[in-house]
Amino acid sequence: MSEEGSGVAIASGERDDETIRAGIERWLCARDEPVRVAPLTRPAAGLSSDTCFVDARSENGTHRELVVRLAPMGDGLFASYNLRAQVEVQNALAERGIPTAAPVRFESDPSWLAAPFMVMPRVAGHVLSRSYLRKGWMVEASPAFRRDVVLGFVRTLASLHRLVPTGDQVLGDQVSGDQPVDASARDAVATAFEGGSEYLDWATGTGAPLGFMNAARQWCADHLPSREGPASVLWGDVQLTNAVFAADGTVAALLDWEMTGFGPPEMDLGWFLALHEMTIEQHGAELEGIPKRAEIIATYEADLGHAAQDLQWFEAFALLRSGSIMIRMARILAAQGIDDAWLSTHNPTERALQRVLGRPE
Repeated sequence: MSEEGSGVAIASGERDDETIRAGIERWLCARDEPVRVAPLTRPAAGLSSDTCFVDARSENGTHRELVVRLAPMGDGLFASYNLRAQVEVQNALAERGIPTAAPVRFESDPSWLAAPFMVMPRVAGHVLSRSYLRKGWMVEASPAFRRDVVLGFVRTLASLHRLVPTGDQVLGDQVSGDQPVDASARDAVATAFEGGSEYLDWATGTGAPLGFMNAARQWCADHLPSREGPASVLWGDVQLTNAVFAADGTVAALLDWEMTGFGPPEMDLGWFLALHEMTIEQHGAELEGIPKRAEIIATYEADLGHAAQDLQWFEAFALLRSGSIMIRMARILAAQGIDDAWLSTHNPTERALQRVLGRPE
């Protein structure tokens, strides 16, 4: 796997790699043929979970590349981590043709690694760094190839959203234990907003949220969309950096399902559009060939089969959520004595929110 840019989660604690290596070696030997696990490596991307790459070789020459993921040690970006839900959704979606890293195995017994964990195959391909607009695979590609990569990614997202959980699908039960299979889009929006508002307060801590964040929260509350119909399966963290791409530019796997759940598909689309445009703005320039917003939306809608609605609200809410995560990140870094000014003083979501909220409704 080609990776550009450490994958250690931002957290208040840090695990010993050798302890994880020895523990996963014992775990694999107890379930499969005897193996030897090489020293662990870490991915270039990923800030939330504690992720390790495992190279396991048996005596008869069998070689497997695996990924082990644990909740972060100590205080992390989220108050809780449901690894079991991630395992279940990845396996269920893989059975329905959505490219994910599967099959995934979940281990709840903390005696192996001192915490529950998940193990999945490592999918070969390209993973973009957060600097993909300045260096690496996308920069080296032709404009036509870049366009195909982004639009192929958008079509994969639409194929995920065409999977609507119903009472006769196992997927709904597997994805979440606290949301009914027949959850409506209306209920999902209200629940998501409530959760996002609570997360902002939790991420901020004892102080008051930044003024522009409070203003964005109030705008979202005042403009809460009313949606009808069933909710779609949501990925949650829809970014180009959270996918593995094959050499031909097609999507080999969608990664990082920590924020999975149910809701209107615009919840995912809004997240992608808002963070994609913010990434372009932060880097100061866009690569030739990367499709513009209008083409991305048109491609998505054509594959989904109907028009996206209320995108201004869903993009604003995405920025409210991502800005809150940055505030949480800044608090953790500050507690570790690391300069957090780039997040606490210059939170990049402020300008992005001004742009989104300045659009005509």
